[in-house]
Amino acid sequence: MELDKPITIAIILFITLVLGFYLVLPKYKTFQGLLVKLGEKEAEYQGKAAYFVEVTKTYKELMQYQDSLKKIDTALPKSFLTAPLINFIYQKGLESGLIIQGISIAKGTQSNLDSKLKETNISLNLFGSYSAFKTFLSSLENSARLIETESISFSINPLSAGKSKIQETFPIKLSIKVYSY
Repeated sequence: MELDKPITIAIILFITLVLGFYLVLPKYKTFQGLLVKLGEKEAEYQGKAAYFVEVTKTYKELMQYQDSLKKIDTALPKSFLTAPLINFIYQKGLESGLIIQGISIAKGTQSNLDSKLKETNISLNLFGSYSAFKTFLSSLENSARLIETESISFSINPLSAGKSKIQETFPIKLSIKVYSY
């Protein structure tokens, strides 16, 4: 039996179209979906790569300012530590020529300026000359810590009747505020 060539070609073409429609077309759609997902993943990867490049660049830039950042951490420490502050006050007192007779620290309270900022009141009993006290205040003012002078009180002893010498050293009471987070 011999088949007609045009009918055979039409049947083969029809079978090919049906097989293509039912077998190849779903795989092609799946392939297209995978290509779209691949494009999305590549875009996400490129975005993350650009983000990490920017973070690395910013980190290197911040490392150039590491000394300045340490000064900021010193100015406003995260927690109030008594020992380093008392040591700092004693060092500045010795450098300026004052005798520190006593230090009392009041408990830290929330500052009115910012709810996160805590202020601690410190009372100092000092003994020394006016120039030494002036140097001490200047060194506190120029320090990296945020220190605010609250009050200053001088006590001068009355001169005895027989003494005509001017008193050069006298007791000083100083009240300061120190800020921390």
